[in-house]
Amino acid sequence: MASIKIVTDSSSDIPLSVAHELGIEIVPLQIVVGNQSYRAGLDITAEQFYQAMQENRAQIAAQPPPMMTFEQLYRRLTLEYEYIFSIHLSNRIVPNYRVAQQARNRLPASSSRVEIIDSKLISMALGMIVIHAARAVRDGATPDEVTHLINLLIQHCHLVFFVDTIEYLEHSGRLALATTVLGSMQRIKPLLLIDDGEIVPYERTRTRAKAIEGLYTFIEDFPRVREVTALYATTPEDVEKLLEKVDPIFPRDRVQIAQFGPSVGAFLGPGAMGVAVFEGID
Repeated sequence: MASIKIVTDSSSDIPLSVAHELGIEIVPLQIVVGNQSYRAGLDITAEQFYQAMQENRAQIAAQPPPMMTFEQLYRRLTLEYEYIFSIHLSNRIVPNYRVAQQARNRLPASSSRVEIIDSKLISMALGMIVIHAARAVRDGATPDEVTHLINLLIQHCHLVFFVDTIEYLEHSGRLALATTVLGSMQRIKPLLLIDDGEIVPYERTRTRAKAIEGLYTFIEDFPRVREVTALYATTPEDVEKLLEKVDPIFPRDRVQIAQFGPSVGAFLGPGAMGVAVFEGID
């Protein structure tokens, strides 16, 4: 049986306990706060990050790790594994995919097979793909089966969210919309969707309560839901409001809860909330 390793990045927001249990390797994005650079989850925690974000208005950005980080990781893993699946956030949001490809291209031709995959997603929508792929590996899936599963999961995992203010998305350049549209969005709490790797408007809501209602409606619109993760940046108390709404259509005790880490929080900002949904595969 071929030995397989699953790699992702810190934008997946996978709890470290889950990553450790499934043997998932997480490459940290670089978080730039003013003139300082940190490795997400290693040099700066989510709590420290959001505190820094709220205490100063320094320019904050999420950037790919140095190519050497990927290259050294792949060289180490190819000594032990025959296949490596490196699954990353949308290349249109942070170009990890491109940097990882460059690193792979520097490996010796006789190295193990390293597949670099653009999930076209972020946060726990990406995390769900990675976790299911790692479980399949644990359960003895072949490389072809893992490839097929990842491709299916990318089509069936979804993320919708809202932000307290769009200023972080604007500054980061992650929201590619006309100035007139951005101007009208300043006064509302728009629901945003990851669509084919890009952040696009999903629904206009004017209040935080209506935005939370919109997260519930997003889940409700799927004819069948297999997994739900509620996501928050700095307002865990609002998760309870969402769970109360969701419970009639998806048992609240089956809803996972996760925090937007620094890698995603860098462009969503404090107060953001969202849901990741896996609709299941026939």
